[in-house]
This record gives sequence, structure tokens and C-alpha cells, in this order.
Amino acid sequence: MSRIRVVVDTALCQGHSVCQEEAPEIFEVVERDEHYPQVRVKLEFPPEELQSKAREAARYCPNRVIRLEMVED
Repeated sequence: MSRIRVVVDTALCQGHSVCQEEAPEIFEVVERDEHYPQVRVKLEFPPEELQSKAREAARYCPNRVIRLEMVED
């Protein structure tokens, strides 16, 4: 059985918050001192009912730092 894993390149994230808007169940953007805000993945392995939201977040990310990987159990 396979499932989707959400991966974010935090070194390139500029905290635009689009992912959080698309999928607040999966992503949270946090403020950082003296740096851009940065996304935090709240739900690394989203259930099937949230996977379309994860895809939309990855699709609309301005910096294209979100990717979805298929992981075998």
C-alpha cells in the first residue's frame, strides 16, 4: 500500500502562506526572528480526504518548495 508524504524545502520557503490558505490542516506558517516566515508541515502523511488539498498547496506555492512523494508502507 502506498501513501502520500508532504515534503517542504524549508531553505527556499519564503512564507507566502498560500499553502496554509489552501490546506490549513496540513500547513502552518510561523514567524521567525530576522528571517522570512516559514512553513511547518503539521500533517506529513495526510489522509486520503486531504490529499487533494495537499496537491493544490503544492501547485500554487509561489516558490515551488512543496512536493508530494509516494511512499510504500
